[in-house]
Amino acid sequence: MSEPSDTDWRYGVYLFPLPPLLSLVAAGGMWGFIALTSSGSFSDADALAGIGAFLLTVAGSWLAILFALVVAVAAFMDARALAERGSWSPNRYAVGALGIVHLAATQLLPLSLLSTPLLAAYVYRRRQRVP
Repeated sequence: MSEPSDTDWRYGVYLFPLPPLLSLVAAGGMWGFIALTSSGSFSDADALAGIGAFLLTVAGSWLAILFALVVAVAAFMDARALAERGSWSPNRYAVGALGIVHLAATQLLPLSLLSTPLLAAYVYRRRQRVP
C-alpha cells in the first residue's frame, strides 16, 4: 500500500487564524477591564463584569499562545514531512521561522499582520501543490 502524499500535520497549520483572533479577544477583555476599573463609581455589577473581563483577557492570551505554538510546530513538521515525501519541498526553516513569528505575534499583535497572510499563502500554495 502506497503512503499518501498529504500529512496529518496540515490540520495544525489550518488553525493559524485562531491566535490573532484570540489575541484580539484578550485585548478587548483588557480594554473592558481597564474601562471598568478606571470609572469613578464601582457597583457589584461592575465588579462582576471586571472579573469577567479579566478572565477573558487571561484565557484569550493563554489560548492564543497555545494555538500559536501548535501552529508553529505543525508548520515546521508539515514542511519537513512534505519535503521527505517529495510531493512538494517548501523551505522548512523559513516555514519554521514563520511559525515562530506567528507565536511572537500573540504578544506583539502587529506582527500578525505579517505572519497571518504568509501562513495563508503557505496553506493556499500547499493546497495547490499537494495532491
